[in-house]
Amino acid sequence: MVKKMVLPATLILIAALMGGCFNNPPVVPEATVTPMPSVTVGPMPGTTPGAVTGTTPMPGVSGAGSSYNWQTQAAAVESRINMFSEIQDSRVVADGGTALVGVKFNNAYKGELTQRIRDMVAGEVMAVDKQIQVVAVTAEPGDVQKIYALSDQQRAGNTPPDLKQQIDQIARNTTTLR
Repeated sequence: MVKKMVLPATLILIAALMGGCFNNPPVVPEATVTPMPSVTVGPMPGTTPGAVTGTTPMPGVSGAGSSYNWQTQAAAVESRINMFSEIQDSRVVADGGTALVGVKFNNAYKGELTQRIRDMVAGEVMAVDKQIQVVAVTAEPGDVQKIYALSDQQRAGNTPPDLKQQIDQIARNTTTLR
């Protein structure tokens, strides 16, 4: 008699266990998305510049109280910017807390200057010079030509006395300031 009761009891137990597995789907926690801070043309209070792009600072990175030598080291930053798939060439001119970056796109890239590209470029500049608070990025051909000319002058040691005003003029025009 015990044998007759064990088999049905075992079957009922297995059915109950199997039914529990099929009726209750596993609980998966809902994913949350935290937006990345964006680098804009203007100061970003409370942002650690090196954290913007996740890049490793380059040799010669300035710390508090020192200034990055843009005359001799701008090419290193430009090389890092030129590694972005959209960008063929770039130039950086900086004075005080403001940097101006002119970019030329690869022929294969048919897009325009997006906020994502601006953020990546600004992140590279801010990662090497902690004193930079404003990074303006432009792909406007006329402005890029002016930036290249200013960069050539700065590298040759012939920095114009009104460099800050020229940078501000380009940085604040309607095609660059966004």
